[in-house]
Amino acid sequence: MSSALDAVNANFLRASTARQMLERNRQQLSTEIDADKLKQDQYAKCLEIFKSWLESSIESNINSISDLATEGLRNILNDQEMVFRIKQEHRNNKLWMKFMIESDGVEGDPLTSYGGGAAMICSLVLRISMMKRLGLCDLLLLDETMVAVSNAYVGNTAEFMRTLAEKAGIHILMVTHNQEFVDNSHVAYEGSKTDHLKLRRIKGATP
Repeated sequence: MSSALDAVNANFLRASTARQMLERNRQQLSTEIDADKLKQDQYAKCLEIFKSWLESSIESNINSISDLATEGLRNILNDQEMVFRIKQEHRNNKLWMKFMIESDGVEGDPLTSYGGGAAMICSLVLRISMMKRLGLCDLLLLDETMVAVSNAYVGNTAEFMRTLAEKAGIHILMVTHNQEFVDNSHVAYEGSKTDHLKLRRIKGATP
């Protein structure tokens, strides 16, 4: 009888010890779960703050680029009231940018709605903007790029390009046959080819 009682007591003690261990484990897991929930809440709040900051930063950059492109359009095509806009669109969990030009309240695609000149002007501004924001090389190469601009606006285009290059602190190396661009350049060379290519400085001080 005494042996049976001792066995019962031993089993009870083991069960009690096991119960205490399980309770400690439960409490520890509960504490860890609470801590994880707290971290998740903190991460979610940080993500919202970062998302808000990123959206604000993107909006600020978009507005800055849009204003510069609009300035280019209005300085060059100065008899037209054009506005360049960048619209954000969400597709398949990705952010897309849609370029638009508005004139007289009508929006259109820069590539198809307002001629090649307007598209070239916006393209030039976008390229220079990306070069500056991404810290890329300060040299932009253009090969008859502005040929789509009507002759009536070539003078305005050349003047705007020179001003933009000076303000942005970049160099534009442009191949052209148009004298207006030559007249507005800082330095110009004339190229000719017989047996080989020859360059002759026609504008700018000799270094």
